Amino acid sequence: MQQQWLLSPARRLTEEEKKLVWQKPPTHIESEAERRISSEVKRNWNRDEMKITTILLEGDAGSGKTQLAKALSANFGLPYTKVTCFADMDKSDVLGSILPVLPEDEYATETNTVSYQYYPSEIVRAYENGWLLEIQEPTVIRDAAVLMALNSALEQDGSINLPTRIVRRHPDFIAVITTNRGYNGCRPLNEALRDRVQHSEKMDLPEITVMMKRAAAKTGCTDQDLLLTLARVIVLLDQTAKANAIKGVAGMRSYFFWVDAVLQGTETINALYHKVIYKITTDSDEILILEQALSKQELLTELETLSARFIESNGEVMEIHTEGTVETKGAEQSLIDIPSVALRKAADSEGHSDVTCQTSMDTESSDRGEDGTPNYHELNNKENKDWEQEKKDFRKHLNQQAREMVKGSAHEKVNLIVHRPESTLAQHGEYHDIESRIMPVIRELVRKTSPLLEHEVSAEISKSRLYGTRFHAEKAASPDFRYFSRKSPPDEEPSLAVALRIDESASMSAFGRLEAAKEAAIAVYEFCKDCGISTIICGDTADRSPLERMSLYSYIDWENPGLNDKYSLMSMQGRSNNRDGMALRILSEKLAAAPQKTKLLISISDGQPKAMPDYTGEKAIEDMKGVLSEYSRKGILFLAAAIGQDKEMICDIYGQERFLDITDLSQLPSRLVQVIARYL
Repeated sequence: MQQQWLLSPARRLTEEEKKLVWQKPPTHIESEAERRISSEVKRNWNRDEMKITTILLEGDAGSGKTQLAKALSANFGLPYTKVTCFADMDKSDVLGSILPVLPEDEYATETNTVSYQYYPSEIVRAYENGWLLEIQEPTVIRDAAVLMALNSALEQDGSINLPTRIVRRHPDFIAVITTNRGYNGCRPLNEALRDRVQHSEKMDLPEITVMMKRAAAKTGCTDQDLLLTLARVIVLLDQTAKANAIKGVAGMRSYFFWVDAVLQGTETINALYHKVIYKITTDSDEILILEQALSKQELLTELETLSARFIESNGEVMEIHTEGTVETKGAEQSLIDIPSVALRKAADSEGHSDVTCQTSMDTESSDRGEDGTPNYHELNNKENKDWEQEKKDFRKHLNQQAREMVKGSAHEKVNLIVHRPESTLAQHGEYHDIESRIMPVIRELVRKTSPLLEHEVSAEISKSRLYGTRFHAEKAASPDFRYFSRKSPPDEEPSLAVALRIDESASMSAFGRLEAAKEAAIAVYEFCKDCGISTIICGDTADRSPLERMSLYSYIDWENPGLNDKYSLMSMQGRSNNRDGMALRILSEKLAAAPQKTKLLISISDGQPKAMPDYTGEKAIEDMKGVLSEYSRKGILFLAAAIGQDKEMICDIYGQERFLDITDLSQLPSRLVQVIARYL
């Protein structure tokens, strides 16, 4: 124990408390953060209001937050304990519980009385006895009352009101809050809780030299080249994952187990996938991003060199051969014309491989052709006929449904056809090009939004429980001891449905508006798909022919997701006129019938409504305002994204509160996705 940082040298701990003081193992390497916190706390310990008693450690998984909290226990000479927060945590988990104590005599008669006993929580024990308490992940707590109880307890002169007494804060009590950044289930740390923190640390990967020292102490590895190379890979993967909004993290735990696996004889690159990359992500596109980053920095080449030194398979040295020549002169080595190909050894491969890079690439991605475009496998005749019939039936259903929805309106006699566009191979390529440009932004928004989906408050109460947050006196006479109730967990599905309507009038072909609309449609579709949000995406135009006065293009529909063709979004085009009121009515009807609580309809348009013979001017505007008014009363939320010259007219129709002015078309995809995220 470091005597220089002991906070209360004269304090005498009980035998139980002495066992709770963390003992640093020989492998522990003191970090700069540990020294900084220990010095700050010690310096301010006897300064009353300047005393540091609440510390925040915020960082990625594996960054050493819990290890640092335990190290502080050893430095300060305080018993260490922890509490791990969870989503359904209630006040009884903070304050403790009063629970019935059943008679121990199994032959007890009904005349025996039932006694109740108070059981303090771990928080109360640490608070009252002056221990160091690690509070893990308070950001997942749903119930605001729990956060309020924690806030009160963390005051310098705070207290906790228990059912039986009031507990005052012990002068030696220190709270260390540890939380991850933006992971699933986590929300931003409560502002009131954050305000009570007197010292905070941003926990990232330590310096490479510190990483090497810790790994050497943990694993016993003495090869500095191995430790250095693997540490550089971990740092690069961590930076690449953050830059591309990949949710996973490459941390110290991954580093330790990767080094150890290599020392135990596992091939270096094979261990990289199972100890590091697959912990970050198993998505093939995201893995490709990580592989490209390693290849660009030539770290894969270094790992292959290490493999030749450390791995033996079936008694033979494992080798990976590439084309090109290697010339060695003394200690210097130059690589000439070695292709930058990311090679990966499969988990079940044996021996060595000298196949060409092209063969390796073909094996890894058998669904793509030589130019990178996807290969498509034809269905057999029976499957193809069944598939075509199912699509035909669904298209017929959508037409009947749409015509039923406009009955009794001004559009009842307008000839309407609902189309289900099908994509071409060229449109597949166009979709992937746009997707590659906007997906980093979408992934980041998904990463920030996904935690919100797990915190929808439930109003349902589960009664007749053996424990809970509310005591029911009227149940006291019940012989089953079920006197309590508590909130039921919230639904898992997001209570949001989104409909995106895109104006496909002829004027959309000008000034890049159609391209911006396509990007927005892809952004909305991919975002909603990743967040599990029910989505409809439709385009519309008017007056294609005397027999087709209104055309609706159903690209994405939640009724039968298996028949959706996302690549058909690329078939949008500027066609003819626009009958906005009719399109809005149909989509509003579909939204109104959806079970979700929040229903959002977004309209992308570049001008005011106009269709033959007389759907224009005040008549058309009044029709649209009527639709907005009617369905707003039914709970539909409208938003108009104006991207053309008639922004003032669109603003007047929808109202300022429903209007989104998109001057810079490149911002349209991200703006729409951000709007959707706000409704979560």
